[in-house]
Amino acid sequence: MTSLIKRRFLRFVLLSLASLLLAITAQSHADEWTLARDKDGIRVYTKPVAGSALNAVRGVTTVESSLGKLVTMIRDPSLRPRWDNFCGESYLFKQLSPEEELVYLHSKMPWPVSDRDMVNKVTWRQDPKSLVVTMHSVATRDLLAPVKGRVRVTQAVNDWQLTPLAGGGVEISTTVHLDPAGPLPTWLINSLSIESPYDVLKRLKALASDDSIKNQQLEFVRERSGERS
Repeated sequence: MTSLIKRRFLRFVLLSLASLLLAITAQSHADEWTLARDKDGIRVYTKPVAGSALNAVRGVTTVESSLGKLVTMIRDPSLRPRWDNFCGESYLFKQLSPEEELVYLHSKMPWPVSDRDMVNKVTWRQDPKSLVVTMHSVATRDLLAPVKGRVRVTQAVNDWQLTPLAGGGVEISTTVHLDPAGPLPTWLINSLSIESPYDVLKRLKALASDDSIKNQQLEFVRERSGERS
């Protein structure tokens, strides 16, 4: 190999390594959450999503409640309007298994924005060791005919994580990234997305203290030893 070829090969390798380093650095920054609000024991974070103009949003708080009651509040469609201010209608579309279901959700929007709706595939799991409960929800396509006056959302992901704390109580984390479809300004969507998880968690914290709500008997949820449901 001549000296010129060696120099060109070395230059190619260095440029390749530099490009790889820049890609890794960019990805690490994309994985970072930025605190957007810290109020009433509720923290809201935002994060850019590769390939999307819309941010992902995460809300985190702690609640004095059993796991079973929290799962019931989040899972029961009849209770959703009590913690989701935008919920106009929600119902079980189809039960797939004890841990999987299709759920219809209609979200009311302020005039002049059209209402949105979606059919989500929802999956619940609990880690047998940590007892952490997770819920993964993703919007589906073509399972339900369009509803007049409502824009169908087909790109939406929502994750919940309920972590029992050693000192008592449960840490709730909810993460959302969706495209509400239709001609809405990106800056407006990103601004309102900070309000939504804050309001949801604030309402859930209040609802957890309502003794009239009894948790359903869920075979996939196990409480900490000695804790009542």
